Amino acid sequence: MNERYAFESAHPQASSHIVMKHTNPVVPVLVGPQIPRKEREETTERYSRALLTLFVPWRSVHDLCALNQTWAEALEVQKPLISLASLKIIENIQLLHERKHDRDEHLRQVLVEAQSDNSIDPVL
Repeated sequence: MNERYAFESAHPQASSHIVMKHTNPVVPVLVGPQIPRKEREETTERYSRALLTLFVPWRSVHDLCALNQTWAEALEVQKPLISLASLKIIENIQLLHERKHDRDEHLRQVLVEAQSDNSIDPVL
């Protein structure tokens, strides 16, 4: 049976919601903007914030990132709190980004080759 946990009484949804721990494994489907790529400098803060909010337990934003920290710094500090299973998921997210990039590059090459080769061999 699934374990059920009540919210703290101060939580705004304490009287109407609970948290359930599933006994059978489930695969969450994230809805919303995708997690940014790790290696892009312009998205480092968004990437770090996304990982912290998804993989580190927290009740308020201050549990994740201090006022005097960047999100990237906070991720480095909090990384030891992320489980090995979650680190594997993070690695897989990055691999998905890389494979999508490889796929797009391959498609571009195919299109360039198709445009440069205007002759069509007739099949008789």
